[in-house]
Amino acid sequence: MADVDVLIAGAGPAGMVLGCDLARRGVAVRIVEANAAPPDHRSGSRGKGIQPRTLEVYDDLDIIGEVHAAGGAYLPAMAWDGPKPLGPSKFHRIERRDPTPDVPYPSMWMLPQPRALGILRTRLAGLGGRVEFGTRVLSFEQDADGVTAKLQHPDGRVETVRARYLAGCDGARGVVRAGSGVEFKSETIDPHPMITADVVVEGLERTHWHMWDAATGGALWLGPLVQTNAFQLYAKFEDAEPDLSFEGLSKLVRERTGRPELEVTEVLYASHFGSRAGLANRFRAGRAFLVGDAAHVHPPAGGQGMNTAVQDAYNLGWKLGQVLRHGAPQVLLDTYEEERLPVAAQLLEFVVQMHKDWLGTAKDKEEPRKGEHMQLGLNYRGGPLSLDERAVAGEGITRAGDRAPDATLKDGTGATVRLFDLFRGPHFTLLAFDGAEMPTLGSQYGDAFNVYRIVRPDGAGGGAMVDSEDQAHRIYGGGLILVRPDGYLAYTGPSGGPGLQAYLNDFFG
Repeated sequence: MADVDVLIAGAGPAGMVLGCDLARRGVAVRIVEANAAPPDHRSGSRGKGIQPRTLEVYDDLDIIGEVHAAGGAYLPAMAWDGPKPLGPSKFHRIERRDPTPDVPYPSMWMLPQPRALGILRTRLAGLGGRVEFGTRVLSFEQDADGVTAKLQHPDGRVETVRARYLAGCDGARGVVRAGSGVEFKSETIDPHPMITADVVVEGLERTHWHMWDAATGGALWLGPLVQTNAFQLYAKFEDAEPDLSFEGLSKLVRERTGRPELEVTEVLYASHFGSRAGLANRFRAGRAFLVGDAAHVHPPAGGQGMNTAVQDAYNLGWKLGQVLRHGAPQVLLDTYEEERLPVAAQLLEFVVQMHKDWLGTAKDKEEPRKGEHMQLGLNYRGGPLSLDERAVAGEGITRAGDRAPDATLKDGTGATVRLFDLFRGPHFTLLAFDGAEMPTLGSQYGDAFNVYRIVRPDGAGGGAMVDSEDQAHRIYGGGLILVRPDGYLAYTGPSGGPGLQAYLNDFFG
């Protein structure tokens, strides 16, 4: 007998999102974190850039209001040559986009990671969970039925715990990947030292991210951190070793900006960091899963590491839930690696190239962003869980494996309802457009399966959602659309859904 369904090692973004997702599914979970206390402002603001797709995950976890309240929009980037402003930076463009019906969160949002983790811990507590700080996984062993792990508590006591599955969200140097024997290949993208720091700088305008790319000794960036009086500092060192002392950082800012009036008055956090990229050759080893930095390490350009970790957790959570609570076959868990490893490899290739371009930037070169960094266009088309039975869908219509876009509908009372409102929660969602005939579905799905009929205004009927502005039809086409709990199209088919019932057997016993 297992003491717990899932043991999660690590309470960073991956571990917290996975813990929240499992807890809302009624899965018994323990989250252990080796650090003695939660991170605060002294822990640094790295991992602060939340991409649009991650904002959609936070919407589904019902914390988007808190995320918006605690963060803020990115400011535009300003290029400098010493004390001379050059105008908007062409290479470091930070775009703000207007929301659309299908993409309600179109722009990157700034939220320092300690605040984001605090919001997730509050959500977890509301679901009956908690993080065990100061508790680390010492070792673990697997067998056919589960994982036996040894945990060390803050007082030195060693506990043996039995779990059905183990999730390694404990980072690049964590115990789970090492203990799983998974190969990890990495490379250094830039051998020059780099530092990041959170500093208070008097006299610097809080209107832009300030970029001195051609500064003597290496690039320097200073960007205002939202809802604080601090700036985040990035610096590269071409020929010298970094000095992280208060005096060293004060001198660095004055010399590289060419503005002697700028005064560093406080250093909240300072650290070295490297420009490395790496990828595990497997994301699953038996009953142990690698999530986030345990599976892939990204260089800092593009803000992909934390966001990819959240997407990993979001992909794994519902699959563990289906196996543990709805009798899905074990093979469903294999699709975590089958879906996420190619995505991580694709993103790594993109970000490594972006980082190399940044390191060799000419002043007139533009940053090579094509939307990959937003993670909205990433898909699982052709994957093991994507079944498309529509003969013709039309240009621009979402297909099986695509992200499920948002749209605005009207319910029977005329009130506005978003598709994201219908999707929110741990369930599958079946959309039946217009007169599409639905197959007879068994009662075994219970509350894990919600069904909605979507009609145009002239086809309105009792209980149907009305696509009054034709948004959903333009995006989804017609027929039957099954949306996975993680917001991707699982099945698309014609009226009657000929293969839907057999397909559902992949998710329910």
